[in-house]
Formats: sequence, C-alpha cells, structure tokens
Amino acid sequence: MKENRITVRFTDEQIQAISEKAASAQMTPSAYIRAAAMRHKVVVVDGLREMTHEVRGIGRNLNQLTILANEGRFTSPDLSKMVEKLDKIYGQLYILSDQERR
Repeated sequence: MKENRITVRFTDEQIQAISEKAASAQMTPSAYIRAAAMRHKVVVVDGLREMTHEVRGIGRNLNQLTILANEGRFTSPDLSKMVEKLDKIYGQLYILSDQERR
C-alpha cells in the first residue's frame, strides 16, 4: 500500500511531456514517474491498443462459439479467419519483442 508521498514540482512543459509519455505507455502519470524513478524500463509499443482490442474481440467470438457448440447448435465452426488474425497479431508481437531485445 502506498502510504508515503513526495512532492515534486514540474514546469507546464514537463507535465505535458510526462503526460504524453505516460499516455503512450498506457500508464497514469504517477505510475510512469514511479517506473522511471525506479529505473524500470518503460517500453512504448505503438499499435498495442489496437492489437489488444482485436484479441479481445477474437476472445469474445471464441467464447460465443464455444457456448453455441456446447448447446449443440453446430459441431465444426470455420475458425480460419480467427486463426489468420491471431497469426498476424503474433507475428507483430514477435517483431516487437525481437526489436526490444536488441
């Protein structure tokens, strides 16, 4: 539990820069500052929000298909488009992780 507080003053420009960096890292400004202060590497992945949205949609579709299959409404759905989308996302994530290792 966070019980202690440190007061730090920033210029308007610094606040703007921190807020933009935090937003691009999908973090709150406080979490971003804590991570930076503790020398944690803050990685910003362009397009991660879109990939996450796509994976969630695929998960919802898969869940709906599972329910329908368990109800006996069909036995062999065509999952080829879902597999293609997941392959594309996994490929993008592999490229990003490979770049991060360098």
